[in-house]
Amino acid sequence: MLKQDHITSTIAHTKDKTLDIFRIAQFAWDNLPEEIKSRYKIQYDSAKELTFGATGSRYFVDTNTRSKTVHDLHVSEVARIKDLESLFSDSIESVPIDGEITLETTAQGLNQFYDLWKASVEGKTDFKPHFYNWTWNPNYASQIPAQDDWIGHYRELARQYGLVVDIEKQFNLTPQQFYWYYLKARSLKTRVKEDYPTIPEEAFLSTSSSVFDLFAVSQLVPMIPIENKFGVNIFYKPLPGHNYAIGIDTAEGTENDGTSLEIWDLTNEKKVEVASFLDNTIRPDQIADIGMKMSTYYNDALLIPEKNSSGLTTTLKIQESSFENLFVNKTIDSRTQEEKNEYGWRTTSGNRDIMIDDFIELFEEGNLEINSSNMISQMKTFVRKPGGKREHDEGFHDDSLFGSFLAIQGGKYLRESSVITGIRI
Repeated sequence: MLKQDHITSTIAHTKDKTLDIFRIAQFAWDNLPEEIKSRYKIQYDSAKELTFGATGSRYFVDTNTRSKTVHDLHVSEVARIKDLESLFSDSIESVPIDGEITLETTAQGLNQFYDLWKASVEGKTDFKPHFYNWTWNPNYASQIPAQDDWIGHYRELARQYGLVVDIEKQFNLTPQQFYWYYLKARSLKTRVKEDYPTIPEEAFLSTSSSVFDLFAVSQLVPMIPIENKFGVNIFYKPLPGHNYAIGIDTAEGTENDGTSLEIWDLTNEKKVEVASFLDNTIRPDQIADIGMKMSTYYNDALLIPEKNSSGLTTTLKIQESSFENLFVNKTIDSRTQEEKNEYGWRTTSGNRDIMIDDFIELFEEGNLEINSSNMISQMKTFVRKPGGKREHDEGFHDDSLFGSFLAIQGGKYLRESSVITGIRI
């Protein structure tokens, strides 16, 4: 049965692309069998519109569908549209509740569309996400030459450009597919992630150098908290005899940055994230109170607040409360040779890289159980900037990560304390 008065439209991201898109539809129509075309009585009303005389339906291409009713809407290269809010208010709203909307695009970095994609993956929108990777194309395969150590060279390229190192195992590639991808990686280098992504994270982060193995991060599944205590999401309750550390990365509480509190079980070789807190409005003194309460709850866990900037307020509040389980850095005065205590963790250019490297090493060895969605999201957008500094990509945050970096450093402190005081860990 032919649909009556049915309007279908494609939105192009720029005006000069509307004709290109329409020509694709026109080519498809012109090459249909005559017996099909004759039923619709097609006519071209303009250079960008088809009208089906037999049904009163039509198809057109434009940059928006404002003030129109469209039953089937296709938005092309939606990631290239800079103002998604206008797209939704002007065009998405033109589709009735029983209509269909398709958003299609290549990824263009961590922009508004990435936020929409991530929300859709998490089930927070009405869109169903689909990712199509290059391995599904049967034509992407090449004959392998004899006596060529290309596999070893691919491993080097993968480590250098942040590709999936064991891609042939992870995606069950044929040797011919693997060799084809190697050739692309050799010629395109880091751009291969944008042109031929294997996972969504590669496509979105193609312009940045990710610090973490994106394929490994993409396999992490956030855990649903079993309860919430003082605003902290609890994944595991404290176990008798277990040793815990709490890292606190403090912000000003002005909504520009986030304050994180990360609690880790450091008892065994595999470290476990047992609780997580992230908020961008809480004051430095308030997070100190929560930290002390959570320390008591988790077997008198070691508190490691970063004391840089606003963290100094958090550290002083804990110290003034006569709280005993506060990280203290013992140093020797070079002039007097007297021992000095500095409470709280001061991040410096020297120890910052050590904090990050220690965490990466544990992650790559499979010795971290990461459970919070904030941690997983921030790992995906933690990148190496052109100058070499490792931090969050533009428009994103790394507060939970640094809270965890601090907690993991607590493991070193606990081990040192056990040698001096005999504490069992």
